Amino acid sequence: MFEILDDDGAVINVIASDLAFVEQHYPGKYREIVAIEPATGSDHGTIITRAAFRSRFTQAEKIAIELAGLDDPSAAMEARSQAAAIRTYQKDVDAAEFIDLTDPATAGGVQALEAAGLLAEGRAADILTAPVQWSELPSSVQQSLPA
Repeated sequence: MFEILDDDGAVINVIASDLAFVEQHYPGKYREIVAIEPATGSDHGTIITRAAFRSRFTQAEKIAIELAGLDDPSAAMEARSQAAAIRTYQKDVDAAEFIDLTDPATAGGVQALEAAGLLAEGRAADILTAPVQWSELPSSVQQSLPA
């Protein structure tokens, strides 16, 4: 985007064009409009609601986790133990007042889901390190921070 200037330097028009066009048609009478990058956002910390934590997982991931948590009494003890570990982790998440993405138990649980093949490689890091959005904050935290 370029501002087209009159002889006094006042803006008389704004056009969306490439530099070659502007130089050819408005030599010396233009200036480029430099886009100001929006702020990357405030640092809202690492605490989010349980619902926000759950929303960081895709629908397919949530289904895979639910299915992996089902107990099959006829399965080998190792498979039953893995299913129990998933159920236990889910209950811990459900019982939490909020989720701290840097808590070792949170990180360990999400990384265990990835190690078990329930999350694609790299998803644990995505889930744990995505910047916290305002809407993910518990209301008590929102009230203590500027929007």
